[in-house]
Amino acid sequence: MSVNEVKIKRAPTDFELRGTGPDTSRTFVLGDEDHTLGNALRHVLINDARVDFAGYCVPHPSEPVVHIRVQTNTNSKPNDYEEEEKDGLQHLSAIEALKDACTTLSDQCDLVLAKLEEALPEVREDRERMEQLEEEEAEEGADNY
Repeated sequence: MSVNEVKIKRAPTDFELRGTGPDTSRTFVLGDEDHTLGNALRHVLINDARVDFAGYCVPHPSEPVVHIRVQTNTNSKPNDYEEEEKDGLQHLSAIEALKDACTTLSDQCDLVLAKLEEALPEVREDRERMEQLEEEEAEEGADNY
């Protein structure tokens, strides 16, 4: 290892849920992630009308975690159907909001990849080759145990 190489330690946990009280306000800690995922999820969350606040931070550059804070609308109550119909908003927990944002972001990435592969067929070929190599490595790793 050269002087210029930096080995980033792995996060102690992949996912942690923080926060008590109403289910509309939570902080999520995602391990082995950084600004790339944090900012993308924040952007998707903030564009959801049911979300009042979404933010993220990376506590320290040497820590491989990102904290994502989500607060959803507290105007609507789970059993208050009149309010839901009036505002067009449904009760949404912070966990549900994050799940929806992850699904939306994944769908957007799939769309971009499909368009890219359509425009540049060599991208599809490269992806298929990489998937094949990963499968072969996984099989070799399983054979070694």
